[in-house]
Amino acid sequence: MNALLKGYFLALKVLVVACLICITCLIFTNVVLRYGFNSGLFFSEEFSRLAFVWLVFAGAQLMLHENGHIGVDVLTSRVSPRMAKYMLAATQLLMLYVTWLFLDGSLKQTLINLHVGAPSTGISMALFYGAGLVFSVCSGVLLGVQLVRTLISAPPAQIAEPALAVEQGAVK
Repeated sequence: MNALLKGYFLALKVLVVACLICITCLIFTNVVLRYGFNSGLFFSEEFSRLAFVWLVFAGAQLMLHENGHIGVDVLTSRVSPRMAKYMLAATQLLMLYVTWLFLDGSLKQTLINLHVGAPSTGISMALFYGAGLVFSVCSGVLLGVQLVRTLISAPPAQIAEPALAVEQGAVK
């Protein structure tokens, strides 16, 4: 199972890199063609937009997995480890709820745009909204696993304050 997860997140990293390369190549080629030859690739903008949408959602899922998102610990650093654990669980529940809302909206938009084609290429616009579906489902599972791990783990031990350690003779 662990190898499967590593493979999945490696595939997400490859997708992010592939999207960046695709965007860069398409935009550069289109600029050269427009300024150098008064021509252009009619599909460049739509494919770049599609690659950017998938890049953002894949990157967001990677950051969720790696806990690379911005965290503010002003409140949790001032409470007991047990309370910090409960606050983390509450935060994860809130994120699960928002992910559910995102899934609901993405599903509705995907179904609405299933037979709507993009203006220049005719590609189904559901591909744009499908990125939200994939993100919501995978992130919901990931958040659920993180919530279960948070709830079954023991709170970390309280770190002794330096002044208390000096009074006990630990630091001289």
